[in-house]
Amino acid sequence: MKNIFLLVLFSLGFSYGFSQIGGSVQSSQSTEKKWRLGASAGISFGDNDYLALSIAPSVGYNLGYGLELGATLGYQLNKNNYFRSNLISGGPYINYMVVPQIFGRVHYEYYTGNQKSKISSNEYNINESALWIGGGYESGGAIRFRAGILYNVLYKENNNSIFSSAIRPFAGIVIAI
Repeated sequence: MKNIFLLVLFSLGFSYGFSQIGGSVQSSQSTEKKWRLGASAGISFGDNDYLALSIAPSVGYNLGYGLELGATLGYQLNKNNYFRSNLISGGPYINYMVVPQIFGRVHYEYYTGNQKSKISSNEYNINESALWIGGGYESGGAIRFRAGILYNVLYKENNNSIFSSAIRPFAGIVIAI
């Protein structure tokens, strides 16, 4: 996992250096629309009748020079034969366009909710933070597609985390207004 994190950091650093040579991001974003409204949704299936549903709207503001500052708010439902959990998440993010259509992202999220065991009827409160670092691709135009991969630097294996892995792919739609 540390190798993946180092690879992402190296890639972002290399891309940042390349963008300083190219210099085209700063001038091309000066006339762009400033606000970004977005959303992502997901559905997963698995063993033991596992089902996961999620939705996460976002709002961002283009500060210029390749920087976007924003926040997300999300809801997740996870259930299988053994448990059911409801989570609400939210937090700020920063995107930096290292070159046109390629961005780096730092995103802090706080997750809160509960999980109920279907076997023992025990209920547990969930409170967990995640600091996602990574990047991805963003198409151009007024309606944009974003996709990428993030790594949770706060993730610890065997720590009763709500995450099964430190790696999270993402995809969504963003509207520039």
